[in-house]
Amino acid sequence: MLTGIIITAVVIIAIVAALTLSGLGAASPAPPATTPAPTTPSPTATPTPTTPTQTPPPQEGGAIQYDPNLAQKGIQYFKEIGCTACHSIKSLGISGGAVGPDLSKTLISPATNVQGLARFYKENGLDNPAADPQKAAQLLAQYLTNTPSYSTTMVSQTNTYKSLYGDQWEKDYVPALVEMLKMAATK
Repeated sequence: MLTGIIITAVVIIAIVAALTLSGLGAASPAPPATTPAPTTPSPTATPTPTTPTQTPPPQEGGAIQYDPNLAQKGIQYFKEIGCTACHSIKSLGISGGAVGPDLSKTLISPATNVQGLARFYKENGLDNPAADPQKAAQLLAQYLTNTPSYSTTMVSQTNTYKSLYGDQWEKDYVPALVEMLKMAATK
């Protein structure tokens, strides 16, 4: 009976970690910010208020671009699917368990956060994820959908989420989770 409880606990931890990591799926890049063409105001026109655009702070490889709406959806998924049972994302103010690492800088510093991700980046030609955060995000999404066998905990979690969410795991959850981690890396 004790063995069954331990196995169940390990599976739950693996699922939560997989959800956390798989939320890093390949999200569509955020559309480039556009500035409307300047116009000459008429003397009777009321000035139109402008909405400030959020520009993430620059990183080593340039600014990390992310879709704020999709990142918010990622935060929602992160909490709903139970990732906070093991993980926190302190840069986003998300508290969680201490079983897994804080995922604040997972996108650009995987060696300190996620076992196997740094190796996966290197095997796919990315030695310094901070130098190319867009490629890091693409690889993270790939990692969360087709986790390499050497990341045993993540393989278990990814398979569990794929069985629970089907195609939606790759189409909805992973892109949103990746955007969330891109946003977290900018904070």
